[in-house]
Amino acid sequence: MTESDLFAPVKTLFENQGYTVNAEVKDCDLTAVKDDELIITELKRSLSVHLLAQALTRQKSGAKVYVAVPKPKNYNPKKFRETLYVLKKLELGLIFVTLRGDFSFAETIYDPLPFVPVAENKKKRAAILKEIDGRTLDKNVGGITGKKIVTAFCERNIQIACALDALGEMSPAQVKAATGIEKAASILSMNAYGWFKKVRRGVYAVTEKGRREILDYPELEQYYTQKLLRGADE
Repeated sequence: MTESDLFAPVKTLFENQGYTVNAEVKDCDLTAVKDDELIITELKRSLSVHLLAQALTRQKSGAKVYVAVPKPKNYNPKKFRETLYVLKKLELGLIFVTLRGDFSFAETIYDPLPFVPVAENKKKRAAILKEIDGRTLDKNVGGITGKKIVTAFCERNIQIACALDALGEMSPAQVKAATGIEKAASILSMNAYGWFKKVRRGVYAVTEKGRREILDYPELEQYYTQKLLRGADE
């Protein structure tokens, strides 16, 4: 399959809408004109940064610009949503071409329209900043999948488990005083990781599972244990 294979279906798509279509005009793969409207379409075998940059350059002519690529196999609109958002933000149109010999056809997925900026989601922004503020030693590595992510919530659990391990059985109020964690009581009650156990009414201890699993986070375990012991000595 070559880029030229995409030309005929896209040409037919615009001609059926009443446009006059030409190929290779001033380095533009395809132009379509109707009245005073000019459309430029760049044909490529796949979406790429190079294609987007080329299409953006074509916008300088004042034309509406589309990119035309073969329709992906097993196309899923939901999975393609982020790519479509990028195209919308760049004010580029998208055409998919299905190649089936004499039965090939092109379809418009999105027209190039003025981009309307999305409203700031203050809740999402606040949630991100709260998560950042809740982390002490960020040992996560961006881009890695299949490994544990140390969230602020996970870190609070580690801190409480370290406190119970180092200082012994405590009430939620004592844990709060030792760690400074305002929601210590709810974290102990939730026991999301199975690290805590109630030894008697209003008193908690760390479980063997907790002692074992906080060692999976050696930097945090060492940091909080030393911090607690220093505080106890003062």
